[in-house]
Amino acid sequence: MAGKQRQGNRTTRTVTAAIVTVAAVAAASVALWLRSDHGTEPTAKNGLRGPGGPGGSAATSSDAAPATPDAVAKDFLAAWASGDYTKAGSLTDNAAAAGPRLQAVMKSLNPKSAQLILGSQVPATGASPDSATRYTFSVVDSFDGGLQWSYNSTLAVAPAAGNANSLLVHWSSAVIHPQLGAQANLTATPPPATVVDDTGQPLLASAHPGLVTVLSRLATAKQPGGAAPTALQITFVDANTGAPIAGSTPVALGTAPSGATSQISSTLDARVQTAAEKALSAYPNSGMVVIKPSTGGVLAMAGNSQTTAGLAYHALRAPGSTFKTITTAALLQTGLKPSDPAPCPPTSTVGSQTYHNDEGLKNGYPNATLTDAFEQSCNTSYVGLRNRLSGLSALENEAKTQFGLNQPWDMGLGSATYCTAGNEQVPAADGQERFAAETFGQGDITMCPLTMASVAATVASGTFKQPILVPGQSQAAATPLPATVDTELKTLMRGVITEGTATSLRGISPTLGAKTGTAERQNEDPDSWMIAMDPQHDIAVACVVLNGGFGDVKAGPAIKAMLNGIGIGIG
Repeated sequence: MAGKQRQGNRTTRTVTAAIVTVAAVAAASVALWLRSDHGTEPTAKNGLRGPGGPGGSAATSSDAAPATPDAVAKDFLAAWASGDYTKAGSLTDNAAAAGPRLQAVMKSLNPKSAQLILGSQVPATGASPDSATRYTFSVVDSFDGGLQWSYNSTLAVAPAAGNANSLLVHWSSAVIHPQLGAQANLTATPPPATVVDDTGQPLLASAHPGLVTVLSRLATAKQPGGAAPTALQITFVDANTGAPIAGSTPVALGTAPSGATSQISSTLDARVQTAAEKALSAYPNSGMVVIKPSTGGVLAMAGNSQTTAGLAYHALRAPGSTFKTITTAALLQTGLKPSDPAPCPPTSTVGSQTYHNDEGLKNGYPNATLTDAFEQSCNTSYVGLRNRLSGLSALENEAKTQFGLNQPWDMGLGSATYCTAGNEQVPAADGQERFAAETFGQGDITMCPLTMASVAATVASGTFKQPILVPGQSQAAATPLPATVDTELKTLMRGVITEGTATSLRGISPTLGAKTGTAERQNEDPDSWMIAMDPQHDIAVACVVLNGGFGDVKAGPAIKAMLNGIGIGIG
């Protein structure tokens, strides 16, 4: 692929210029300036010809001439340039795809303005309908620092299916750029820099293959408070992963400053990252995230999976009983004390659903208190205690208000709501049956090691600190946990190790606390989960081993191996 820098407008024998900037979106109306070879006087035309309705056909009226291919092409380019992607899409033969696709690509590229100029008619090709009129057009995308990317593309205008009097642009992603595939996006980023860890040690993808996408994005990301770049690199990237498309060639704009290679600081710690990677090597389909609770800095994001890229921060899995940490925080704020009764029968029925405990508590736990229910991980206790909470949205609210979930985070990779297919990891339950399941981390809740490590870190520090990968990155906020509640949660998590289900972590540190989880999967073995936090060492961690069974069987030993690997514990 080739690209070049160019300024000014292109003029051809049939040229008609549509020059509208993205900034014009806010204007009440948009002016389209027309120029032809027969005169140089510009003519302003307000109210561009729009779509004829939901079908996307160009508008006509009884007292107006029928739309011409030139007019449809000009209106399409003007709508694109102005940022009206819905209108641009409606002028194509695939409005449902074209508008959202244009919006996604331009949001990813993020130019300050876009100028599109219609050029000459060209002979039809096999890629266009037989009756199409085909045009070249030029694109000039402008960025901060006076940088511009110029290239040429083509479009075809053809009669709409079933309506020969209606003309539409024939849609494909290649209209945006001739080499843009259907699953690709465009990015404009500074030339790659060297990413270093929190000690200044370079982080190389060759040493940490699981970080290849993260390091690539950090190396080209605009840093907090950074000045306008003197150089940019246009890159074709996978729309889902953000990784560069194999075989594509980046386009260089501007000139990078001479001198020492630029560095991008990160919160990652090469020593912790290596320990996490080694800890997971024995457990296929596993992920781990380690966080520094006092700052929210991510120390490590490791994965061991051949099927799920970025499992540590992309997995969509029920967290099981590790989520009882959030449920317990909500219960403690209703006035419930750790010593208060929390009956743990063998089963508990809500509506048509009967809930049970894990194998170790299949007969229940006599005279259980909240402490017992948390340490021994009794599901039926939490099902019974749900009535103390304020409605079906109680856990949804607690997750956001004090644990910082259910909202986008920008770790330095761009804004995203991690570990959910929607907008919330913890949605409001749609009935008592679902609400009962949510109390012990099932139902519609989805998490990954990143979000659950953040939960552990919130308990460790008493205040949610949004996970970040770049020092100085702005962080979403949440309300601190009440001091008494936080102290009680720390004590309860410590009890899970000394008296409860996290036996694999005994003897490591006197301030280490944990919560196990065994998340059920339909027609699959359960996922093995564990979260842990140690305020003394300013560390929090979460691990999941997919289909790994009980939380203490695989996730627990993996966390122990990581802690031992960085010098915490006795081995």
